[in-house]
Amino acid sequence: MEKVVKNDPELTERNNIITIAGGIHMEVQHIDGTKETVKVRQIPATKLETFMTKLADEATSVSIYCDKPTEWVDTLTQESMNEICEKGLEINESFLNAWCRRRAKWTEMMNVGVIAEMQTKLDALNAILASVTSAQKLPIITASDQKR
Repeated sequence: MEKVVKNDPELTERNNIITIAGGIHMEVQHIDGTKETVKVRQIPATKLETFMTKLADEATSVSIYCDKPTEWVDTLTQESMNEICEKGLEINESFLNAWCRRRAKWTEMMNVGVIAEMQTKLDALNAILASVTSAQKLPIITASDQKR
């Protein structure tokens, strides 16, 4: 496993090249033995929501990384799929981490508002219940003079 150094000029240069090019080219192999060079790219903003909502579906991830239809993914060897997934994650990891942090913050902010609204309703309900229970109770008579 290679050690990553934050101030590594070689790594910085490589990341700059990936950013400028929008990804990297790599050779993949199809099940039928043919090979193809594809660009594993940074996820476009317009594809981010699809990518994140289908995160567990690696066929969708590979399709987005390579800008290919999902049917194309089925033609790849498992090794090529793994390589694309690893490279795609490497290229997009810092952006996806930042996106997840932003999303979590928005969710937290929205939840705080929802919880505050629920607390207000709960307080109002408690006030109503308190007024009902403190109201004078009428006597309940269970014995009645019934004629049969």
